[in-house]
Amino acid sequence: MIHASRRALILLIALSIVSLIFLIGLSTKETTAEVLPTRVKPAEGKPLKATWLWHTYETASEPDQILTFAAEQGVNLLYLKIDTSLSPAYYRKFIGKARAAGIDVHALGGKSDWGLAQNRQDILALVDWVNRYNRKAKAQEKITGIHLDIEPYLLPQWKTDQQAVIRQWMGNVEAYVSKIKQQPSLQIGCDLPFWLDNIPVPGSPDTSLAEWMIAKHDHVAVMAYRDRAAGSNSISSLVTQELEMADRHGKNLLVAVETKQSSEGNFITFFEEGNAFMDRELNKLPALMAKHPSFAGVAVHSYEYWKELAR
Repeated sequence: MIHASRRALILLIALSIVSLIFLIGLSTKETTAEVLPTRVKPAEGKPLKATWLWHTYETASEPDQILTFAAEQGVNLLYLKIDTSLSPAYYRKFIGKARAAGIDVHALGGKSDWGLAQNRQDILALVDWVNRYNRKAKAQEKITGIHLDIEPYLLPQWKTDQQAVIRQWMGNVEAYVSKIKQQPSLQIGCDLPFWLDNIPVPGSPDTSLAEWMIAKHDHVAVMAYRDRAAGSNSISSLVTQELEMADRHGKNLLVAVETKQSSEGNFITFFEEGNAFMDRELNKLPALMAKHPSFAGVAVHSYEYWKELAR
């Protein structure tokens, strides 16, 4: 009897240990599943609709008109040009109203020569300005990202020494991305032309400059300036490679269109067709981009011209 009792006790202990190991295993699997990283999504899961506001003084001269227009057009992301010579207080009331209306605000800055190393401090000064602004702003007044529009391919040096300009541009991007990431709550975005996928990274012929840029930023706005959603030489046809790149890197991509009159041809802009036609074309894009998880929405350039188009 004593030996039988001991055997039963040993058996009971062994079964308890096996059960404990099994439960620990399940717990570990569940915990692992919970912490797996997920793709960054637009706010509240809604598609983004962005616009640029370059004339920064309009935040003081016509704030209500801007926000009313944004609401009418479904804008939920505003790239707001920041004049770093102004006090942060200059923008606080407007940004607070925009955030209250469901519009995120990203600080916008950029010049063609911001692609050159000699002007790197101008970019970093914008980052410093945003950090100072956010330190004093209330939660509902904070800037949620920084968006750079740097187009060094417009400089004369692009034609004479493209490789040198690209290296400087990349160095500036590395510098501002590193600085912005010190504040992980800030999104990092930039504008890119659709043809940058044909430009290789210096020293890495198998990597395009477009892919390098997409990998560095949280989201990019690809300037696919055409006035048709589908077909040859259309909006959707210009961004296929960029969407695939953004898919691979887990980034968000906005498809950008133009409303300003263009000397390059009527097919570049919706200036001739008008706002209603543009809306119909843009509304086709989600279905055309459905297989790309990186497609996050559209961006319309820019408020100053779009408001005239919508009249």
